[in-house]
Amino acid sequence: MAVTRTGIRWLQRAEDVGEEVTRRCRPFLPSVARSCLVATFFEDALRMWFQWVEQQAFLQDRHQCSATLAVAIVLLNLVGQLAGCALILLHLFTNFAVTMLAGLVLLQVHIYEVPLQMHLLLRNFSLLGGLLLLHVECKEAAVCRLYGAGAGLPFIVGQRSQQLMQLTGRILLALMYLTLFQQYLTIAAMILNCFGLILMAFVVMGYRTRLAALCLSLILTVWNVTTNAWWFAEGDTRDLLKYNCFHTLSVVGGLLMVVALGPGEVSLEQYKKHW
Repeated sequence: MAVTRTGIRWLQRAEDVGEEVTRRCRPFLPSVARSCLVATFFEDALRMWFQWVEQQAFLQDRHQCSATLAVAIVLLNLVGQLAGCALILLHLFTNFAVTMLAGLVLLQVHIYEVPLQMHLLLRNFSLLGGLLLLHVECKEAAVCRLYGAGAGLPFIVGQRSQQLMQLTGRILLALMYLTLFQQYLTIAAMILNCFGLILMAFVVMGYRTRLAALCLSLILTVWNVTTNAWWFAEGDTRDLLKYNCFHTLSVVGGLLMVVALGPGEVSLEQYKKHW
C-alpha cells in the first residue's frame, strides 16, 4: 500500500509538472506542433524535386505508365505537398490543406505499394492521425475566435464528429510507436518497450493524456536524434534515415497537438468526471 501511494503521488506530481509546462507553452505549442507535423511533407516534396528523374523512372517501371502520367504524378506530389505545408504554416485554408495532404498520403500508399510493408503502412496511418488532430485544432481555434473561449476548452460546434475525429487521431498516432519497438531481449530494451506501450495506451484511452503525449514526444525526439542521424550517413542509407527522421518528427508534431488539445470528450478522463 505504501508503495502504491508513493507511486500515485509521484504520478500526480509528474502530471502537475506536465500541466504547468503545457500552460506555459500553450501560446506557441500549436504552431510548433504544426511545424513538426508538416516536416515530412516538406522533406518529401524536396525529395521529389532533387530526385525527379529517379521518381519518374520508378513510376514508369513499376506501374508501366506513360512518361506524361509519371511526370504528372511527381508534379502533383511536389506542388501539392509544398502548397499544403505553406497553407498550414500560414493558417490559411487549413482544412483544405489537411484534406489535400491526406489525399496525397493515400495516393503514395498506392503508388509505392506501402500495404506490402506493414511498418510503413502503420507510419502512414499515424500521419493521417496527426492530420486529423490538426483539423480538430483548426475547428477549435475557429470556435475560440468566435466565442472568445480559451485554448484547450471544449467546443460545441460539430461536437460529436470532432470528438470522434480526436479519438481516431489519437489511435492512429499511437500506431507509430508499434513500429519502434526494440527487438532485443536486453533489460533496457524491455523496460523501454513496456514504458512506451503504457504511455501509448494512456494516449489512446485518454487517461492522463497530456502527460503521456508529452513523455512520448520527448522519447520519440531523443530516439529520433540518436537513431536517425542521417547527417552522418551517406548514400542510400542517408536517404532512408532522412525519411525516417522527418516522418518521426511529424508524429512528434501530432503528439504535441494532443498535448495542446487535451483528451477530448471521448476519453477516460471525461468519463471519470461523471462517475
